Amino acid sequence: MKAIRHKSAAMQRLQDLVRRGYVRWTSGMVPREKVARLTAKFDARYGTAADRNERRRRRRHGAGNGFLVIYLPARQPYAVWWLLVDDEHPAQHYEDLRDAQEIRLTMPNPYWCPELWRADYELVRLDNRWTWRMLEERRSEWQTRLREAVRCSDRDSRQLQVRQAVYSMRKLPGFRGIRQDAHGLIRLLKSDWQRVRHKGEPLPAMPRLPPYVRRIKHE
Repeated sequence: MKAIRHKSAAMQRLQDLVRRGYVRWTSGMVPREKVARLTAKFDARYGTAADRNERRRRRRHGAGNGFLVIYLPARQPYAVWWLLVDDEHPAQHYEDLRDAQEIRLTMPNPYWCPELWRADYELVRLDNRWTWRMLEERRSEWQTRLREAVRCSDRDSRQLQVRQAVYSMRKLPGFRGIRQDAHGLIRLLKSDWQRVRHKGEPLPAMPRLPPYVRRIKHE
C-alpha cells in the first residue's frame, strides 16, 4: 500500500470510501520513517491491504473490510493516516471509531508541525451527496483576506494582493462543495471591489472557479 502524495487524490479516496459505506473511521499522524511499520501493523490486525478476492471472502463470512489511507506530501516529515471500516469490521471493538455521518472527517493542511493540527476541509453531505467543503474558519479567513486586499491603500500592493488571492483560489481542490465555497468568495470579491473601488479601477484579474478534480482510479 503506497502513501498518497497529492491532497486531492487523498481527499477523493476518502470520499469514495465513505460513499461506499466505510463510514467508521479514526485517524492520526505518524513520522515519515514509521509509515511502513504502521501499514504492516494495520494490515496484520485489520486486513487493510487485502486484495479483491480476500475482501469478497470476508464479506461472505460477515468479517467486514477496512482500508488504510495515508497522505504523505513530498518533503514533509509527517504523514496523516485514516482507518476506515464498515459496520461489520471487528476494528470497532478495538479502536475509538467515529461515524462520518455524525463526526465529520477532516483534511489537514500539509504544512504542519506535530504540535499543530490545522484542518482545512471537511467531508459533508450536500444534496444527499458526499463532498468536501471548507471549514467555517477557513471561509472566514478567505473573506478577511479578500476584504483586506480590496481595501489596501496602495494601488500596486492592492492589485498584487488580489492577483495572488485569485491565483490561490484557482489552486483549491475542485470538489463540489469547495467550488461552491469559491463561488461565494468570488461573488464577495466582485461586489466588494465594485462597492469600494467603483469604476475608477478595473478588477485586476477575472476570478474563475477551481477546475474539477480529475477522477483517479482506486481499487
